[in-house]
Amino acid sequence: MALQTFVKIGNISNLSDARYCAGMGVNILGFPLDPSSEESISHETFKEITEWISGIDLAGEFGNSSLEEIKFCVVSCDLQVIQTKNIDLVEAVAALGKTVIFKMEVISKSDVTSLKSKLSYLDELVKYVLISCEDTSLFESLDDFIRYYNGNVLMIKGYGIDETNFEDMAKFPGIELQGSPEERPGFKDYGRVMDILEELEEED
Repeated sequence: MALQTFVKIGNISNLSDARYCAGMGVNILGFPLDPSSEESISHETFKEITEWISGIDLAGEFGNSSLEEIKFCVVSCDLQVIQTKNIDLVEAVAALGKTVIFKMEVISKSDVTSLKSKLSYLDELVKYVLISCEDTSLFESLDDFIRYYNGNVLMIKGYGIDETNFEDMAKFPGIELQGSPEERPGFKDYGRVMDILEELEEED
């Protein structure tokens, strides 16, 4: 099974999300491993989930974790991908030899205008840049930037998915969808994630 664009699923905390999304052919499964986050899962939970998953890259999602915390998780959880939003750690994280996602939070127009200069720094250090934003007034300019950016990194749209027509998702080089908690073990409403992934399935 193949999807029409690159898809990362973030914030995975249960086996139902992991198995369904892996079966749908997403590219990366992301797990919240930042110990300072309320949504973080334990290393034991990560291993319990991922022992049932194969053939897909697993990412540890870190907010402001220290380099030592990240290093420990990389070894303990056997991560292929590291996601950080701390630009001061990018070089050190890249030196760990894993694929790196930099999460860039855009909160103002000045952030949009400075994207190009930030990406020139990140270009040789990371493979993916994930753009997050909550200000709907910035969505259009961000969409244009992501669609027409021609640098080395793959740009991932991580905002405004619910407000965009499903058929438009294939126009972006990559998108991020979010996992959600289970009602109880084995019972899960996949909701919008299912709708979008089914829309992105390539026709035979």
